[in-house]
Amino acid sequence: MMGGQQFWRKKVMLVRSLIDSDLQAFLHQYHIPGLAIAVVQAGELTYQQGYGFANLEHSIPVTEHTVFEIASVGKVFTAMLVVLLADEGLLTFDHSVRDYLPDLPVAWQPVTLRHILSHQSGLPSYTEVEDYWDRTHLNLPPLEVLGWVSHLPLKFKPGDYVSYDNTGFYLLGLVLETVTGQSYGELLRDRIFQSLHMTQSQINDPTELVPQRAAGYQWRNSRLCNKPYYSPAMTYAAGGHLASLADLVKWEQALCKGTLLPHDRLAALWQPRPSALGQEWTTWGYGMGLGWFVLNYGDRRVVGHNGSIVGFASNMTRFLDDHLTVIVLCNGDGIARPDAIAKTVAGHCNAAIAALPLQPPM
Repeated sequence: MMGGQQFWRKKVMLVRSLIDSDLQAFLHQYHIPGLAIAVVQAGELTYQQGYGFANLEHSIPVTEHTVFEIASVGKVFTAMLVVLLADEGLLTFDHSVRDYLPDLPVAWQPVTLRHILSHQSGLPSYTEVEDYWDRTHLNLPPLEVLGWVSHLPLKFKPGDYVSYDNTGFYLLGLVLETVTGQSYGELLRDRIFQSLHMTQSQINDPTELVPQRAAGYQWRNSRLCNKPYYSPAMTYAAGGHLASLADLVKWEQALCKGTLLPHDRLAALWQPRPSALGQEWTTWGYGMGLGWFVLNYGDRRVVGHNGSIVGFASNMTRFLDDHLTVIVLCNGDGIARPDAIAKTVAGHCNAAIAALPLQPPM
């Protein structure tokens, strides 16, 4: 018995050493000031570590309680709110978004909440307007941001193709506020964060004092710089979220236990929903669930989401059949594939995952 325990301890130490080595290399290669990572196996936290600095100017190290901007990883929270309210009868997946927001363009009538959640809406994306990056410092109300694209037709018939879309998730925030009478931030707090004791998670407000908030950085002209101001009006329900690693571990554990939704309802979030005319599952290597990417790893079920915003990058990947989840948070935006970090770390924990080729980006 003692020999078996010693073998297991040596294996764990080796895995942690390999993870440490790889993450130090990632920090250097992609000029990332700080990174936090967690591995959760069958709902149990097995590895949690901070690397580098949350704030370079004050030499503050990253810990599990460092608060990061998680960008589009926050879309999974928006999706959860929609499902929770649908289960209460306040929303219907197959109703038009205009049933809840009648002032939207008539041309958007065919778009349902289900289309939006599975990125099959055909809505024009406000982040793709020609001078978008000249507007990102503006603090505007959501309807004014939507006004940038409200005169545009749909890009395709809803349901025909998958096309990643921020406009739809922006609209979901307004839908949620309309049917509840609460702000999106209040809904997050009351329906998810307080229930799971996620005390460091909230919608982002750059003017608010947030304990242990990480500074965001960019690599420009061969040196690290503080990120420029990026208004939360540009993200809202599509990715304007703050969270710490410790809080996202609580979120993962709640998914494992079915705390907010029973397991059969959660499974519906991760069921790939192929579009009518696209071939994303075979051509791109992924499909869309409801607010989650579903990766084509053959018979192995894998779901997750990347987040990318000025100064930050993040990922959460859940290897469902292996009962293994990796969470990655960075305060530098130089890495386009935070999911690749998660896949590498998962491979150290599970040799079968290591043998799988990395699928296209989420």
